[in-house]
Amino acid sequence: MRRGGDPKIGPHEMPFHLNSAMVVEDDESLREMVTFMLYRMNFRYVIPAENGEVAWSHLKRFRVDLILSDWNMEPTNGLELLQRIHDHPVISCPRFILMSANISEDYWRKALEAGATDFLTKPFSWPQLQEIVNLAFSDPPRARTNVVPFPVRARYSNG
Repeated sequence: MRRGGDPKIGPHEMPFHLNSAMVVEDDESLREMVTFMLYRMNFRYVIPAENGEVAWSHLKRFRVDLILSDWNMEPTNGLELLQRIHDHPVISCPRFILMSANISEDYWRKALEAGATDFLTKPFSWPQLQEIVNLAFSDPPRARTNVVPFPVRARYSNG
């Protein structure tokens, strides 16, 4: 949705200049907060979606540079949405960040193996969101390593 504008903006009106994002989150207050934060980071368009099915319907019409998606949602969760995007011949998103309160190594590994750009643990702060989004745009798309990030490796390596 364009800031203060019409939510029915066609793809031709959304220039591909690292300025469009989608927030897929079933918690309305968190979805609104992340949307606000992305606008503060100078994203020109942010499309909110309350679950993976709504996100999928938007992705059929809109092209986005970044998706921030909750993992645990019904009827389609964030990992299923990511896999659906990867399997589709036309729909794509160069940067996909999965969010979850679950910090298990298995979650990190599944997210990265599925092609997520990164993984954001909830709850998170404004600086953490800024850092992970900046990293997503500084790296070539899908060039992240499949190695579990250091804080999780350290947490689980000692038992």
